[in-house]
Amino acid sequence: SKKEITELEVLARKKGSGIEFDSLIGLWKFESVWKQSTDKEDPIASSLLRIFGASLELREAEINEENMKFHIVNSIRFGILSIRFVGSGELTGSQPLLPFFFRSIELKSEDKLLFNRSLEIPKEKDRPFFALIAMGERQQWLSARGRGGGLAIWMKN
Repeated sequence: SKKEITELEVLARKKGSGIEFDSLIGLWKFESVWKQSTDKEDPIASSLLRIFGASLELREAEINEENMKFHIVNSIRFGILSIRFVGSGELTGSQPLLPFFFRSIELKSEDKLLFNRSLEIPKEKDRPFFALIAMGERQQWLSARGRGGGLAIWMKN
């Protein structure tokens, strides 16, 4: 529940969440979202993101660009089509934060790349991030608050 996640967030800010690099590796399917300053799940946004198979993929970076340890892909699907934002991220601090940036946007049909465009990489201070709150005991779920204040939960695929 939002109340439980908020309590875990208070703990993570004080003592850290204990979330580490290796536990984040994998494909995370979007589950729920709450807008900033509300205790109710945003049913429309949550439903749409589930319907479109929104996901967050984190892998170890093959090339350590700007000291970023993660290769990150944020995507949604429309049948065989997918829109993917591809970039890099890293863990910082004890909560920790996962600042990231996207270097390109892709449109794919299954495994065939239809469109690819480079994106401007924002300055470090302007990059989006997830403040990682908690992870399930068996690493089956992950909760985080985004830079804009929204709260999200993902389930590991």
